[in-house]
Amino acid sequence: MKILIVSSYFPPHVGGVEVVAQQQAGSLTGAGHTVIVGTSRTGAAQAHREHHEGYDIVRLPVNNLLERRTGVPYPLIGPAFWRALAALVAWCDVVHVHDVLYLPPQLATLLAHRAGKPIYVTQHVGRVHHRNRVVLAAARLSAALARRFIWDRAHRVVAHNELVADYLGTQGVAAGRLVRAPNGIDTVAFAPGEPGDEQRTRERFGLPAGVPLVLFVGRLVRQKGYEQLIAAAGAGYHVVLAGSGRPVLPMPAGVSFLGPVERADLVALYRLAAVFVLPAAGELFPLVVQEAMACGLPVVTTPDHRYAAYNLDRGLFPLVEPDPGELRRTILAILADRELRRRMGEHSRRFAVENFDWRINQTALARLYDEQTEEYPCPSVSSS
Repeated sequence: MKILIVSSYFPPHVGGVEVVAQQQAGSLTGAGHTVIVGTSRTGAAQAHREHHEGYDIVRLPVNNLLERRTGVPYPLIGPAFWRALAALVAWCDVVHVHDVLYLPPQLATLLAHRAGKPIYVTQHVGRVHHRNRVVLAAARLSAALARRFIWDRAHRVVAHNELVADYLGTQGVAAGRLVRAPNGIDTVAFAPGEPGDEQRTRERFGLPAGVPLVLFVGRLVRQKGYEQLIAAAGAGYHVVLAGSGRPVLPMPAGVSFLGPVERADLVALYRLAAVFVLPAAGELFPLVVQEAMACGLPVVTTPDHRYAAYNLDRGLFPLVEPDPGELRRTILAILADRELRRRMGEHSRRFAVENFDWRINQTALARLYDEQTEEYPCPSVSSS
């Protein structure tokens, strides 16, 4: 089967959606499908088309000014993108788009609907939390468009966790269309181990020696809670922030900002850290938490009632309000108890292997395309 995956961004651009789309492309290729990834060309040095591990990546022209100027990743498209994507849709048997917040998946869905091609959607986020009113307005508009023109046209909508599934339910997506499948990670590459030469690794990242590291990985946006973690910095540990975006304030003593980090280097950071902390709002087992757990790290994140469905040991997976004082007390308690850290790390690793290995999850997703699509006719949706 010829499958077109459309993702607004794709590696080497850094982000969770990019990683999931890349894993999907690789697993579908391994399952015998012919795969093309349609994505944004964000740099003049990038090739228009490249062959990677059995599938093709076609990078289409976009204006990426918003990300360069504001840090908000949102590619703007024009006629050249439209024509090139239309040709890819005409080639394929199935179109699978990632996250309807962005223009490229929206356009791909429109083109696929017009061409009568089966449409699959992976929704990565639920309700968007952001301090920028323009971003919030754009998210609300995208959700309204998705509800009317995308989700109802899709054969299946994939939700990575219960938070996203609940959000899709509130948007009117029928339960019969929903597929729950954690995005998954490579639990062989992301695994416990030594960071190599610890002193050299710390020196390479400009991190102090002899102090426990508390790691945060993610875009530096308010909803990720990185400001609360910065405020929780102090004696006893050093906070390390890795991810895209711009810090609102200069980094105080006891905090290092590394910027975007390649995935190969992320493994070394996970293995170097003593604790992983993500005080994010509106997230449930995002990719970075899965990676940290797979590497055997104690994890601290924020409460959500949907965690109850996972039967976690709350003593080994603490859910803490994103308050600097609460975060600091929790971090210090973990660092002071070596046996607790060991048990938390073992719990993290075991849970990640049993629940997040991408080989299992992507195999389940690949079976979606093996269904007789005639059994699930694409509904007629008015475009008026």
